[in-house]
Amino acid sequence: MANISANIKNLKERQSFYFKLKLSVLIVFTWFVVELLDNMFKLGLENYGLKPKSAEGLFGILTFPFLHGDWNHLLSNASSAIILFTGLFVFHTRKSLLYLLIMYLASGILLWFIGQSGSNHIGSSGLIYAVAFFLFVGSIREGNRNSMALSFFIILMYGSMIWGLTPFTVQANVSWEGHLSGAIIGVILALYVYKGFVKPQELYTEEDRPFFERHPIDI
Repeated sequence: MANISANIKNLKERQSFYFKLKLSVLIVFTWFVVELLDNMFKLGLENYGLKPKSAEGLFGILTFPFLHGDWNHLLSNASSAIILFTGLFVFHTRKSLLYLLIMYLASGILLWFIGQSGSNHIGSSGLIYAVAFFLFVGSIREGNRNSMALSFFIILMYGSMIWGLTPFTVQANVSWEGHLSGAIIGVILALYVYKGFVKPQELYTEEDRPFFERHPIDI
């Protein structure tokens, strides 16, 4: 009976994981659809990116993560996004979509304020930075080694993300402000989400632990 219950639990966990993976793929798939339509009909959608400090650029807060300069730009973001979004859905089951929506909007709003006037920002890398830093900071606060390992792996795979946060360490056409905006929002959100979190072992000090826990009786 115990084996049956364990098998059912494992099956549900696998189904839940595959659903979250499919959801991540579906989100990224919309980026491919936009890029395909843009290329097929020569729509020039990249011109509708986020333009800081301009009323015209406000609409770009909603559009810029879906727009990419070319297929290479999109492909370089897609794999990291799928892994990170899946990690977000796995480690934050109940409010993951809310957190993703907040990072999506807030990183764009911050970029609109701090970005250089006259520039046009496109690409999902800012959102990727937001999720990566959210997971990494949250995992440190929570002590979740799996989440921490995932975020650290992405930071390495994505190419030393720290170096993408300054104008001195990125190529001229790379939106370091977008990366920085995403990173800032990810950190702030993680600190807010975990502001009241206390690790189980921090509930009381060693001296405050019950006597029977400090001096277990061997039977």
